[in-house]
Amino acid sequence: MDSNWPLEFPGVNWLDEAERRAVLDVVEKGSLFRYYGPDEPNHVQQFEAYARSYYGVKYALGVNSGTGALLTAMSALSIGPGCEVIVPSYMWVATINAIIWHNAIPVLCEVDDSFTMNPADLEKKITPRTRLIVPVHMSGAPSDMERIIEIASRRGIAVLEDCAQSNGGSFKGQKLGTLGTIGIYSFQINKNVTAGEGGLIVTNDE
Repeated sequence: MDSNWPLEFPGVNWLDEAERRAVLDVVEKGSLFRYYGPDEPNHVQQFEAYARSYYGVKYALGVNSGTGALLTAMSALSIGPGCEVIVPSYMWVATINAIIWHNAIPVLCEVDDSFTMNPADLEKKITPRTRLIVPVHMSGAPSDMERIIEIASRRGIAVLEDCAQSNGGSFKGQKLGTLGTIGIYSFQINKNVTAGEGGLIVTNDE
């Protein structure tokens, strides 16, 4: 489509007739609510089914935004007051906001040359209060998930992968977001896949 958006907003620059038809289909069928309506299965349900297949996971839940996905995932992991959550020192503020919203304590970890979580420093930041590790895959660059998962498994700590900027990326052949306990994605306007706003949670853990 012709767009006045700069190229660093790839999602919106790739919108075309297919997206236009999909939006009109929702309006014309009057199925504006995701849980019920005249059009079943609706677009969200179809998307969730596609996501389960694409990411190779048992569960996929569409939500309102990447931030909403972070909030929901942390709630599912029972993050709350007094919990320490380790995040890389270079990431988007939504990750920190979600931790603070749960009255938990963000603990910053150094990044390595990929600008993602440094596993060596991660291990130094773990305390008896650590309940969650959140590697953030920045600008499509995967964190060293092999070392992060090894550390987390050995210490009995959950891993939430923040894939807001790395939808479709992989680590050693496995989709980012599917290596940890739970993964989240964003479909905000400047992401490589966009719905204007939107998010997704994936997991194999019931």
